[in-house]
Amino acid sequence: MDRKEILHWLRCNDPQELQLLWDWADRTRREHVGEAVHLRGLVEISNFCARSCHYCGLRAANHQVSRYRMAAEEILQCAEQATQLGYGTLVLQSGEDEGIGAEWLADLIRQIKATTPLALTLSLGERSESDLQLWQEAGADRYLLRFETSDHTLYRAIHPDRGTKVSDRLAILHWLRQLGYETGSGVMVGIPGQGYETLADDILLFRELDLDMIGIGPFIAHPETPLGQLPPPLPSTTQVEPSIEMTCKVLALARIIRPDANIPATTAVAVMDAGQGRERALRCGANVIMPNLTPPRFRELYTIYPGKADRVEAADQSDRQIRDQVAALGRHVGTGQGGRRGRAQEKPTKTPATLRIAVCMGSSCYSRGNNGKAIENLRHCAESAGFMPEISGHLCEDQCTQGPHITIEDTLYSNVQPSCFPELLKHHLATAKEAHDG
Repeated sequence: MDRKEILHWLRCNDPQELQLLWDWADRTRREHVGEAVHLRGLVEISNFCARSCHYCGLRAANHQVSRYRMAAEEILQCAEQATQLGYGTLVLQSGEDEGIGAEWLADLIRQIKATTPLALTLSLGERSESDLQLWQEAGADRYLLRFETSDHTLYRAIHPDRGTKVSDRLAILHWLRQLGYETGSGVMVGIPGQGYETLADDILLFRELDLDMIGIGPFIAHPETPLGQLPPPLPSTTQVEPSIEMTCKVLALARIIRPDANIPATTAVAVMDAGQGRERALRCGANVIMPNLTPPRFRELYTIYPGKADRVEAADQSDRQIRDQVAALGRHVGTGQGGRRGRAQEKPTKTPATLRIAVCMGSSCYSRGNNGKAIENLRHCAESAGFMPEISGHLCEDQCTQGPHITIEDTLYSNVQPSCFPELLKHHLATAKEAHDG
């Protein structure tokens, strides 16, 4: 599916034609992830947040919020409850709270992994590379970080930087993948100022990032925020509507272009349409539900948007309702951790072969493109081809006018531009294979 076709579906309002999209997405879901609906217990461990996003009720500038952080013992009780209910995953979510110490959380992760069979997903906002690595080494399996919108100008308008700390979620998502996390992201549908072209680019980015999990929900602003105090945008041919139908279009398109991803029927969909929202999402591609296991006294304080805190019900009651809803659709609740099937299949069964790459770092080659960015591009290309790259820098080939120079194993290549790396590597491997077979 290309951008033109995505735009067609986003703008389509014909019920009969849209039914074709719903059926296509549901068929894709059935073929690639099956009939199971995986339940992932959600625990909102803190409502502190250092950011002041213009739509979220937990924003630091909202002084009407009663703040909390759950104790380790309380979180462990939620993990035990998730296990008893038969869930395969626990999701720990919070505002961007640096009061959650990296070592403290790493110790908690180790306890959860040692005492339960649960996969562990973290959704804690933008954290340092060292924190993310520590938690992955402690046993965290997945990380959720929505990029919200691929339009950088729109992103800055709703999601200001923290002082001098520039927000770059796409870079963090790439780092999470390199660390070995199953990586999830997603967008809000109907952000004021969001056009159809931007939303189409968001959907294409799901495919480019090869996301394991994709979260999609309608834009809902909290009334105690700058965007929550503005009148809703008027319907137009350019502004995306923050509706259930538009959200389901994006969800269905996400399923079609990322067939084996895990896609939840989000809480925001259920809040916007308490009667049919979750069911509609499940019918057009969703295969995950995240029942809320946060203790009620904390859950009612996690007010990121209006209506969310109203859905406070006992975990066992919510569990029964969800299971009945899943059964009514002719589907069943999944067992086990429910990781992405494709990701599990991609795991290598043996250590990848080493590929030696030497990069000339002489001043002439450096100025022509052999810089740090080029080296990372080389590394990515080699890893994508299934190799473990061993990259070194050296001086010099004494052929400066023919640079940049790169040596793969024992073969020297000259005038190599970064855009040529994938084809160069493919050519080198094919030539090496021919020489070996010959």
